[in-house]
Amino acid sequence: MMQIGAFLVFLVMGVTNLLAVQAGLTAVLGVPVLLALVVAVPVFYFRFVGSAAGIVGAIVGWHMPVPLAVLLFCWPVLVYGFLRGGAEARSVLARRAA
Repeated sequence: MMQIGAFLVFLVMGVTNLLAVQAGLTAVLGVPVLLALVVAVPVFYFRFVGSAAGIVGAIVGWHMPVPLAVLLFCWPVLVYGFLRGGAEARSVLARRAA
């Protein structure tokens, strides 16, 4: 059940990122929507390039505030960092207690 939830979350994130890249290409370069979609697919495939293009597309194409656009595309990294930091803190505290 957990795998299905994770799959759906990342599917929605991927489609959102693809559409944001498309909106950014359309707004910045003025290319037609279908051509922007074709160009957006290989761009969004690369992790950091796609995230950066998604952030720019959300800001320029969807007129989203910068912090919200960054949060929209970077929340998995923030969640991972928070969980990893908590695990490391528990590990250090467990070693001190022993």
